Amino acid sequence: MKDEIPYKLKRISLSSQVAEYMKEKIISHEWNPGEKIPSENDLAKQFGISRLSARTALQRLAALGLVEIRVGDGTYIPEFPLNTFIKEGSELLLTIQMKDEISEFRDFFERSYMILACQRCTKEDIEKARLILDKMKQAANKGSFDEYIQYDIPFHRSLCEFSKNQYFILVFRLMEKAITEHLKDNTIAFSKLPSFSLNKEDDNFYLKQLVIGHQNYIVALEKHDASIAMQYLHPYLDIYKTNRHKTENNNF
Repeated sequence: MKDEIPYKLKRISLSSQVAEYMKEKIISHEWNPGEKIPSENDLAKQFGISRLSARTALQRLAALGLVEIRVGDGTYIPEFPLNTFIKEGSELLLTIQMKDEISEFRDFFERSYMILACQRCTKEDIEKARLILDKMKQAANKGSFDEYIQYDIPFHRSLCEFSKNQYFILVFRLMEKAITEHLKDNTIAFSKLPSFSLNKEDDNFYLKQLVIGHQNYIVALEKHDASIAMQYLHPYLDIYKTNRHKTENNNF
């Protein structure tokens, strides 16, 4: 693949300049997911540089998750460029301040993508969410925290995907590790609220109650009304924040 307009090199390392050139191609969608891009030899010839410089440029982008190097085949644009980079770069230190800020982020972020999800979801989407919630319910009935969390994240990720907006989906991927830790922390916090039980045989067992709360998302999708989900999310986050601030120093 040749570029008809030569790329003007600047006074930085050759490999950095070539990497920037390729990054622009990816960001501008001139090179699309699944597409095979120029090889080391092609880049070396195109820019008049050594194969080592070309290889360094490709490796730089591969480290960011912008390209996928397949040995013996070539270099391709992955399905989700930046996916590896943004996921690995999202590990946030969850101090009490960060927990508050992530709660605020989730409040506005979920409200936004749920508005679109309620407008654009299909019957298949709703069925997918319902099936995941059923697995969350099974985990709750078994009293399995780990299994519950295992399905809680895909549940929220799916809701975001129902928005059919690539930027919301990209942001969710960026924040997924932080959101996961926040969901875990929330769930543990709710297990210690006096209104909930730690006995899985009780009706007010905390995981069972959280499953009931999540049912609001399904109803919101079915009725195309995001406010139904928000009526659950707002109090959920507020209770979590209030009680955590009271007991953070007592290992809440």
